[in-house]
Amino acid sequence: MKYWYGIHKWTSLICAVFLLIMCVSALPLIFSREIVAFNQVGAPGVAPAGNPFNLSALSVGKYAADALERYPGSSLRAVYLDYERMTAGFSLQSTGKGSQYVRLDLSTGRFIDRSDQQVKYEFIPKFIDSMYRMHVDMYLGEWGRKLLGFMCGLSIVALLSGLWLYAPFTRTLTFGTIRTAHRRSCWIDWHKLLGVATLSWAVLLSASGFIFVFAGPVYNAWNEITHKEFLQEYQGRPYSAPRILIDDVLAIAKAAVPDRRVTGIEMPQAGGRMPWHYTIRTQGEGFAAYINKPVWIDASTGAITAIIELPWYIQALAMARPVHFSNHDTLLLKSLWFIIDAFTCIMIVTGMYAWFVKFRPKSSVVKVNSQSVAFDYPVRQSPRQIWQAPIAVILLTGFGIIAPLASKEWNVISAFALAMPIVLAIYYCFRR
Repeated sequence: MKYWYGIHKWTSLICAVFLLIMCVSALPLIFSREIVAFNQVGAPGVAPAGNPFNLSALSVGKYAADALERYPGSSLRAVYLDYERMTAGFSLQSTGKGSQYVRLDLSTGRFIDRSDQQVKYEFIPKFIDSMYRMHVDMYLGEWGRKLLGFMCGLSIVALLSGLWLYAPFTRTLTFGTIRTAHRRSCWIDWHKLLGVATLSWAVLLSASGFIFVFAGPVYNAWNEITHKEFLQEYQGRPYSAPRILIDDVLAIAKAAVPDRRVTGIEMPQAGGRMPWHYTIRTQGEGFAAYINKPVWIDASTGAITAIIELPWYIQALAMARPVHFSNHDTLLLKSLWFIIDAFTCIMIVTGMYAWFVKFRPKSSVVKVNSQSVAFDYPVRQSPRQIWQAPIAVILLTGFGIIAPLASKEWNVISAFALAMPIVLAIYYCFRR
C-alpha cells in the first residue's frame, strides 16, 4: 500500500492544479452553445410551414456556386453538412483574403456570416474564448497543449491509483461515511466519496484529452501508408481540373455506401495530398456515426478509387472526440455534466487540502477519563461490502457517459445513470 500511496500522492500533487484548471474552464464550455444562442440578437430562421427541407435532395453544387458568387475570386476547398443544425458549411480560399468559412442555413436558404451576427454583450464571446484557451493550452500554444495532454495522462494514473487505495482506507468504514471528529478525516472522506462518484467521468475525459494531443502521429502514420497503397498509380500524374460535378460525386458516394450519409466533401487541390480525388466523408448510425469511412472518387473519371475502412485502433482513437463532446447534447445531460464537473473540482480541492493540512501543528487534545467513555470498536468489512457500492456507482457513471453515443433514445436512461452518483453524494452530505 505504501508504494501505491506514493504514486497517488505525487502524481496527484503534480497534476492537481492543471486538472483543476481544465475542470473549472470546462464549466462554462458545457453550456457554450446555449450561452452563444442567448447572446445573439434575433431569432434563427425557421423553415416555411408546409415546406420542410429535405437534406437528401440537397443540391450542393447549386449552393456552392452561390457561395462562390457571393465571394468572387475565391475557390472552393470543402463542403460540410450538419444534419442536426441543418446547415452547410463552405471552406473558401482566396489569394487576397486567405481562407474563410461561411455557413448556409438550409431551412431559410440564407448565408450566415460571422460579421453579420450581432451580440447583446461583447464580453461573453471573449469570456467563452478565454475559457476555451485555458482549457486547451492555457495561452501557451502548442507547448501548453502538450503539457495539458501529459497532465491528462498523469491524472489517469492518479485516479486509478486512488481507486487501488480505496479498500485499505475503508476497511472499517461503510460507503459514504463522513467523519467529523477530525478536520483532516472529514476532508479525506469527502475526497473518497466524490472520487468514486466522479471516477468514470474523470478517467474517460482525461483519456480522451490525452488521445487528442498525442494520437496524431499514429493517425498520420496510418494515413501515409494508406495513401501510398491506394494512390501509387497516380504518383507523377499531372493535376487536372475536376470534370465531375459535385452533385454527381454525391450520388456516386451515396450509391457506394447506401447505409451511410455524406457529411463532407473535400475538393481536389493542386499541390495538396489529394490532387486527383474528391474525398467524401461519411457517417453511419449509432457508434458508427463517429467513425469516418472516406470514399475517394477520381475527379476526372468519377470512378471510385477506394472506400477506406479504418483499422480497429484508429476507430478506437476516433471515439475520443465523441466521448469528450458528443454525449451530452440535451440540456438535462449538460446540467448533470456540469454538476459532475463541479464535484470533480471539489474532489481535487479536498485531496489537496487533506494533504496540506497534515503539516499544520496539532491542536491540544483534552484528556478524558477512559472509564467514563464507551468506545465503539470498528468492525472490519469484507471485500464485497467494501466494493459493491463503489463498483455500482462507477459502472452507472460509465454507462451514462457512453450510452448516449449509441442513440439519442438512451439519453433519458443515461441521465438517470448519471444522476445516481449526484443523488448519493447529496444524500450522504445531509445524512451526516
